[in-house]
Amino acid sequence: MIFDLYLGGQSVIGIIKELEKQKILSPTGKAKWCKRTIDVMLSNEKYTGNVELLKSGKSEVHYLASGNNPAIISKESFKVVQIEKAQKSNVIKDGNERKRKSEKYSSKKKYNQ
Repeated sequence: MIFDLYLGGQSVIGIIKELEKQKILSPTGKAKWCKRTIDVMLSNEKYTGNVELLKSGKSEVHYLASGNNPAIISKESFKVVQIEKAQKSNVIKDGNERKRKSEKYSSKKKYNQ
């Protein structure tokens, strides 16, 4: 549902409002959802059925386990969500540095795709 709402054009805040309106509890069982929870869920590859093990910023060694968990979203839809999140983000990578864009994302502004 969360991925569908996001792909349907809802913002993270819009998703939170919809979940709370439908009285769907957060993963911790609370009535209130936080933005970070939704953001992490939208970025978590586990929902495609893949799990990365031993992934950390300190080591380049990691393992990908596929097919151990049921997928609740297709890999293609997950990729589309990641592209959409990157377009909406006001943080960009410039080499090894992270910077803020000079202007914020606006859903009203037309972007080339």
